[in-house]
Amino acid sequence: MIKAALIDLDGFLVNSEELYLEANQIYFKKFNFNFTEDLHRQRTGQKFAEWIKTVVSIDKTGEEILKERDIILFNLVRKKLKLLPGAKAFLDKIHKILKTALVTSSKQDYVNLVFQITNIKKYFDVVVTGEIVKHGKPDPECYLYAAKLLGISSSECVVFEDAPSGVLAGKNASMKVIAVPSQFVKGDVVFFEADLVLNSLIGAALEAEKWLEAQD
Repeated sequence: MIKAALIDLDGFLVNSEELYLEANQIYFKKFNFNFTEDLHRQRTGQKFAEWIKTVVSIDKTGEEILKERDIILFNLVRKKLKLLPGAKAFLDKIHKILKTALVTSSKQDYVNLVFQITNIKKYFDVVVTGEIVKHGKPDPECYLYAAKLLGISSSECVVFEDAPSGVLAGKNASMKVIAVPSQFVKGDVVFFEADLVLNSLIGAALEAEKWLEAQD
């Protein structure tokens, strides 16, 4: 029986993926480096400070790059961030029927800003951010830790994700996974590993509830 929903943030609940891409393009232009949509697809769901050093050679640490890039990102977030269509209805429904955790690779200061703008903190029983765990997705650590905080076993959890690395993290944690692929990663073969794939969050709560009832 499923007792908990572990929910991703960026690209699943909010439109931040397009803002990350814009911020990276602005930042790396200073270094004559073209940050492409393909690179953005590779990055989706992973810890940025670790990943970025594998694709670009700049005389800065990953944390330094992240800190400088985030100045641009936060400005864009304040101006443009919004909940994706269907996100509020989804959270309203899921929080009533399951324990909930927000599980994100992003850092707490960014999550706090998102909470301030969207007022969705109230929907989560626990929050797991990128600096809390050692290993980023697709490692299962973040989802296993969230389940531990909730006091619920992996087999009783369902992960909601938009990115291939997040789907793999959920499956690696031996959890069920429902995916709503973001525009940047639709069609990725990894989504075949998800237990259920939905086209958007609009109506997702009802579809997820039907699926959950079938698991009992």
